[in-house]
Amino acid sequence: MTPRAARDVLLVHNGASRTARGACERAAGILRAGGYRPEPLAGASAAALGRALTETLRARSTDVAAVVAVGGDGMVHLVLQALHTVGEQGVTVPFGLVPAGSGNDLARHHGVPTGDPERAAGRVLRGLESPSHTMDLLHVTCADGSEHVCATAVCLGLDARVNARANRWSRVRVPAKYAAALALELAAIRARRYELSWTSPDGTVRAARRAITFLTVANTSSFGGGLTIVPRTDATDGVADLFTVSDVGPARLVWLFPRLWLGTHESLREVSVEPVTAAAVAVTGVPGTEGADHRDRDAAHGDGERLGPLPVSVRVLPAALHVLF
Repeated sequence: MTPRAARDVLLVHNGASRTARGACERAAGILRAGGYRPEPLAGASAAALGRALTETLRARSTDVAAVVAVGGDGMVHLVLQALHTVGEQGVTVPFGLVPAGSGNDLARHHGVPTGDPERAAGRVLRGLESPSHTMDLLHVTCADGSEHVCATAVCLGLDARVNARANRWSRVRVPAKYAAALALELAAIRARRYELSWTSPDGTVRAARRAITFLTVANTSSFGGGLTIVPRTDATDGVADLFTVSDVGPARLVWLFPRLWLGTHESLREVSVEPVTAAAVAVTGVPGTEGADHRDRDAAHGDGERLGPLPVSVRVLPAALHVLF
């Protein structure tokens, strides 16, 4: 007897968000018309929602055709943790995306329509009826022992501190609040000094100690709601990009920042992009104050979410996620 095909599609969203609820309802209509059974899944908190998703996948993996994140990169990040957890237990479920958040960098990289849940759901539906594709993920281990997987970028320098400040302003759209947060950080900007080691695609291990302003391991082209740092990166090639901007002052960074938005910065002397399969990053202090302890101010952020304190290690997980876009 031929096994019964899974038809349930979990639409994971923030139930407290009117935008997400609306997008969920509109996406459900498209999936239902395509012969699938959409099932909204929300929770009282992010932690509760993550647990509910993980438990549902463990209990009903043979019935679930896909898990769809309805939201921004933060919702993507939440869903990925659950998919990775059950994936390590041998349960593989494809991932779809209906952008309904303020920071949609994963959707932007893959060309998933934003602001149009029907079109995004249609893309999920086409993916369900076609051979699935895969993309890489970034696995991050922080100093506190916590482990995470990320789809877009892991921010470790000024970019992470700006991310942390911007996250406090929940009512402001991501591009605007990222720019405003950067402006406030500029008032006290001082590059950190980092100890870096990274593995190149050919297996060569390199190390350096540098004063750095921006420090990112990128799997996709942008972060911060559209800040395009590595325009030509490929999330399917088993390689990430170690993006750094060297020690620059506030005036130079103000001049540099618009070029980051436009993606015309790669030729600048301050900018470096290294292909890597793994990297380790530790902060050793602010130039001129190496004895100071800055661990309380330095944390990794991935997919726009706080992950944990430095030092961190990051490695590429090739083809780790089956995607429907």
